[in-house]
Amino acid sequence: MIGVKNIWKSFGERDVLKDISIELQEGKINMIIGKSGAGKSVLLKCLVGLLDVDKGVIAYSGRNFSAMNYRQKKEIRKEIGMLFQGSALYDSMSVLDNVMFPLEMFTDMTLE
Repeated sequence: MIGVKNIWKSFGERDVLKDISIELQEGKINMIIGKSGAGKSVLLKCLVGLLDVDKGVIAYSGRNFSAMNYRQKKEIRKEIGMLFQGSALYDSMSVLDNVMFPLEMFTDMTLE
């Protein structure tokens, strides 16, 4: 489960996320919808640690991701899958190679 409790994210004077709380359940389809500029991408970037929140807590199965250092976050990221908008893949690689890329980078797993 991913728990988001009262997070805030601003860029300069612009508050993008204001007191956002959600609970994303494991094994369920979770959707984030909203108009352009509503903060959907900023929220997702905060969830995976590409952006740090200004206030609040993001927790993965009770582990406070927001308070972790780089190495700790890197371990949690091994449990996260993310696909960028438009299904951006490495165009020089096959789909299989794209899927295998993080597995080869972060694990000892092989195709066999």
